[in-house]
Amino acid sequence: MRKLVIASLLTGTMAAGLSGCVLAPQTIALNESVSVPGGMPAIQRDALVRVVDERGQDADVLGHRGGRAPENSPLLSEKPLSDVLTARMQESLKSLGFGSASPVDPVRVQLTVEEFSYQCNEGAIVNECGMKMRFMITVMDNGKTFTKPYSANETRSLAASPAVEYNQKWVNEVLDKLWQHMFNDKELQQALNVTVQG
Repeated sequence: MRKLVIASLLTGTMAAGLSGCVLAPQTIALNESVSVPGGMPAIQRDALVRVVDERGQDADVLGHRGGRAPENSPLLSEKPLSDVLTARMQESLKSLGFGSASPVDPVRVQLTVEEFSYQCNEGAIVNECGMKMRFMITVMDNGKTFTKPYSANETRSLAASPAVEYNQKWVNEVLDKLWQHMFNDKELQQALNVTVQG
């Protein structure tokens, strides 16, 4: 009888320990605005923006926090990822001088999300997380098409599973760096037919 009680206590303790390692979901806010170079298009005109999310998962899922049962520990965005990226693209193109009423057909810009993945290691202790982003930019203008991939990949070693404030800051930092890299790219500026100021 005593052995049975001890066994039950041990089983209960182990179950509690294991369940304690399942991390709660986190929801973060992604920046909808970012500083990009100011500019002026060669022709005053508008721009049409389209964002396509090809990740094959829910629009608000950014990845998983790792730990035990990582499928139950997602990192989520307050708004669908495609909505955030659409707002960013519209604002960035406005900074480059697009948005004026014009008889000239608008330039068409598509951002395809091929990867946007936050992942931490599985197991009892979370001590490494990675952030991968891969976008494809397509510019269609006057029968010409420009397509180019842009990517970011960053890994961090940690003492423990990151708090929501840490994850929000980090994911936005990586996204902002990638975004600034895209809009400082001379090939993309040329495809948009814009002159960047400064």
